[in-house]
Amino acid sequence: MSNLLNICGIIIASSQYPDATLQQFYRQYYHCEIKAEQTKTEVQSTDDLSMFFPYQDTWWPVFTIDQISSDSFQQLIHKGIKPGIILPDEVFSFSHYFLLKEAVSQGAIPIALFKPEQPQYFAAKATFSTAIGLRPLAAFVSKGWDENLISQPAGSYLIQFNPSQLPLPSREIKQKQHLFYSVKSFNGHISGYEIIVNPPTDLSVTNIRYPQLGISWRFNKINYVSTPEEVETSLIGYIFIALSTVVVPLDLILTSNYPNLLGTFGSYISWFSLVVGLILLLLLISSIIRRVRKNGSN
Repeated sequence: MSNLLNICGIIIASSQYPDATLQQFYRQYYHCEIKAEQTKTEVQSTDDLSMFFPYQDTWWPVFTIDQISSDSFQQLIHKGIKPGIILPDEVFSFSHYFLLKEAVSQGAIPIALFKPEQPQYFAAKATFSTAIGLRPLAAFVSKGWDENLISQPAGSYLIQFNPSQLPLPSREIKQKQHLFYSVKSFNGHISGYEIIVNPPTDLSVTNIRYPQLGISWRFNKINYVSTPEEVETSLIGYIFIALSTVVVPLDLILTSNYPNLLGTFGSYISWFSLVVGLILLLLLISSIIRRVRKNGSN
């Protein structure tokens, strides 16, 4: 059942009434109160809502892996523009891995899928993606706005347009340590600031504007902050990143489901790091004993 919403006189149908945070965004960026509408009248498409709130029209392109070879992606790269690239959620083959690596080496910016109901899955994926040279700089939320996002680690979240829900305002939305951006497919117009998935080749590039990039996560009680310059973490965090590379060949050999493998990643790395630590400790003790014996004989 749809709810009719009155937004500054514009009637929109939504599958659910917007939460308090989304209403706050509308007040802050569109200067509109959201009210329930009882009168059946002309209903506007949620896809066209941003057109009623004029703003400087700017955009940024992101692509899915199947569009890396497209003319649109290649033209943007040749023009020196750095588009986003959404990392696949499933297991990817060596050919896909090298395709992603090549895109990143050309300037593409990795973006990892984020599921609000599985934050640890994102944390595990972000950790090993960092280890294999695909360090994410933003999170992509494919199912639309979720108020639980404001309780997630700081960073930039790209929110996919959901036709059945009230969309985010087409602005760069700042909420404490979070940044939220509206993501949609191109529908013939750009209104405000929008991130466009797999844009056509004929879109003007003169009004491209990059979002503020960076994302953080917490994995195995260790904090990671991915910035455009580097990943910031503790010494143990860097060790975990290095150790996570063993998951990649194991993942490809077993061809198991990505979420299932990543779900065991924490315990796997914990045991592996313990074994490596013991080996290093034994080597250190052995080295000390040899030095003592050598000095004693002299």
